[in-house]
Amino acid sequence: MDKSSYVEAFIEEAKENLESVNKILLQLEESGYDDAAMNEAYRFLHTVKGTAGVVGVEPIQSVAHVMEDLLDVLRKEKRAPEKELLDIFFQALDTIESMIHELETTQAVSSSGKDVVAKMKAFDMTKGPCPTAEPKAEAPTSGVELTTEQKAAIAKAIEDKKPVYAVRAIFENDLKMREGRAYQLKKRLSSAGELLVMYPEWEKVSDETPEITFIVTSAETEAALMEAAMDIIGVAESKASKFELPKEEAEEENSSCKSEAKGGAQSHSSTIRVKSKLLDSLLDLVGEIMINNIRINQIAADLKHRELKQSLQNNSRLMTQMQDIVLRTRMVQVDFIFKRFPRMVRDTGNELGKDVDFIMKGNDIEIDRGLLDEIGDALVHLLRNSIDHGIEAPADRVAVGKKPKGQLILSAFQEQSNIVITVEDDGKGIDPQKIAKKAIEKGLVTPEEVAKLDDKKIIQFIFLPGFSTAEKVTGVSGRGVGMDVVRSKIEGMGGFVKIESETGKGTKMTLKLPPSMSIIRAMLVEINTEKYAIPLENVRETVKVPMDNVHEVASHGMFRLREEVLPVLNVHTEFGGLMADGTKDMPAIIVEKNENRACLLVSRLIGQQEIVVKNVGRGLRSTGYFSGATILGDGKVAMILDVGAFI
Repeated sequence: MDKSSYVEAFIEEAKENLESVNKILLQLEESGYDDAAMNEAYRFLHTVKGTAGVVGVEPIQSVAHVMEDLLDVLRKEKRAPEKELLDIFFQALDTIESMIHELETTQAVSSSGKDVVAKMKAFDMTKGPCPTAEPKAEAPTSGVELTTEQKAAIAKAIEDKKPVYAVRAIFENDLKMREGRAYQLKKRLSSAGELLVMYPEWEKVSDETPEITFIVTSAETEAALMEAAMDIIGVAESKASKFELPKEEAEEENSSCKSEAKGGAQSHSSTIRVKSKLLDSLLDLVGEIMINNIRINQIAADLKHRELKQSLQNNSRLMTQMQDIVLRTRMVQVDFIFKRFPRMVRDTGNELGKDVDFIMKGNDIEIDRGLLDEIGDALVHLLRNSIDHGIEAPADRVAVGKKPKGQLILSAFQEQSNIVITVEDDGKGIDPQKIAKKAIEKGLVTPEEVAKLDDKKIIQFIFLPGFSTAEKVTGVSGRGVGMDVVRSKIEGMGGFVKIESETGKGTKMTLKLPPSMSIIRAMLVEINTEKYAIPLENVRETVKVPMDNVHEVASHGMFRLREEVLPVLNVHTEFGGLMADGTKDMPAIIVEKNENRACLLVSRLIGQQEIVVKNVGRGLRSTGYFSGATILGDGKVAMILDVGAFI
């Protein structure tokens, strides 16, 4: 058998399973022992071990096998792992994750994981704490995960007043050829009624599968079903009981069943896995088609061909629908990366000796997968900075009247078409005076420049390259790398970063992101004789500016718009033209970035248009003026202005 074809599927499945084990171990640390959670962690790890063996990745199989043995001891003793063992478990999970990354990038695993295996084997399992609460009785379906289709089938059977039973068959310890026993059980229980669920599925049963659970509808009694399972040689024990879906699931599935009954359709799988690269390619193709469509529409307008124009209007409508579907296909919940952070926050807090209550909100908010992949590192920086620079040590918090446990909140929500993500802590906040002193010491600004700024502007120094307030370099901070990278990354995606802080109260960092990096709405303008695009995210309004109302203040033009005085950006000469005519009214756009506003003079306003963003070369990017480029309907290239470079 060619196992290479299964490696890719193994990698994806293993990543998901390891994330689940991480989450469950954090839950056990927080809430104590739980039968269902421990069984679930054991099952996920067992799957990783088994599939690693199938695809021939022995190092992963070895680490997972030893960890699985320790988890088995814990679940038999009904106890949660103590902190020392948890730390070793997390090290083992990190080791497996690094092996999977190596397998993904090099198609081989060179590391052995011997160090962490030795640690796990050397750990004294007899010194753990005794359980503090009575363990919950284990139901016949403990640890079983039901698919949507299985839940719907069970709900339909219950609705039809058919008796539904869960039958659990536990194998003898030294039993071999369990796949054969599983097949016999499946056949025997199917003959006793209708088999709705077999967990695990027969194809996934191995000689290490401890037990199998069946959910059946049957006219037989519980005792008869238990006896039927015991008839199979190798079954050491069987249990049976009436089965009911949890209330929430039953209501959901009953509703689903009724909807399907109305439409006369049967339940089918509604999702499939698609490689993100394929979605990226599809979006690129949609972008190219959009550009061609704009070009054809322009030609039709020039030809003044009415029938062609009408046909193209319908084509444009279909294009808009296709673009919307492709963009929605790329949407994933922010939980895709949020679920990685509880473990990171725990480890950082332990490293710095800080107790942190980490809260996540809005995990179900959806965001473009391309954006989500890009913001992961930025969020890591912000979370680690909040723990390191924001949240105080427990003793320091108590001294100022706070709870010893700091609070760190990661939130996501939608604001119009944009996605907003915030990182908020209740720590000591940012001291503007300390920031100013450090900035002067590092030669980033002069005392004279600082004297002209308010606290809000001074706090922005933390985004300067090379800036850090850490007294010493640690594994978490002090190298002067981080916040400037965060800002560059977010602004490079067409978003912006906002910081709010109150000394002694805490700090809030806000990331505002566009709905997509690839297709955006923009205002097209003409400066001199060239066309440029300005993202609508940065456009506040368009105005006519009487040039005789523009006054020079400290060598800068200023224009009063209602109650606000704005700097005037006259960029005509910078783009190779003549200074804008100072004797007549000029069209202008009020642009905004990072809460800074300005009045950008242009030669002509063209109008709003949906544009496809294309990357530009390093030379153009280095000017700081352009964030990308787009192709217009006439086939010409228009640069996308980064208004932050002018303000």
